[in-house]
Amino acid sequence: MAMIDCPECGRQVSDQADTCPACGHPLKRGFLGRAGTERTFNVGCLAVVLVIGVLVVLAMCSTLVR
Repeated sequence: MAMIDCPECGRQVSDQADTCPACGHPLKRGFLGRAGTERTFNVGCLAVVLVIGVLVVLAMCSTLVR
């Protein structure tokens, strides 16, 4: 475990930390951080949206067949 400087506040932070414990600045790529930083999709939310979408399509198809 190495220590790095936080780019926001300059304090020493573990290179394993996701955010700086002092100021909360995101330290790893893809972390849901401040505006303008890279954001990743939550796989669980994406799965729920896809399941709901499939259920809606199936419901629409079943009403068309009747």
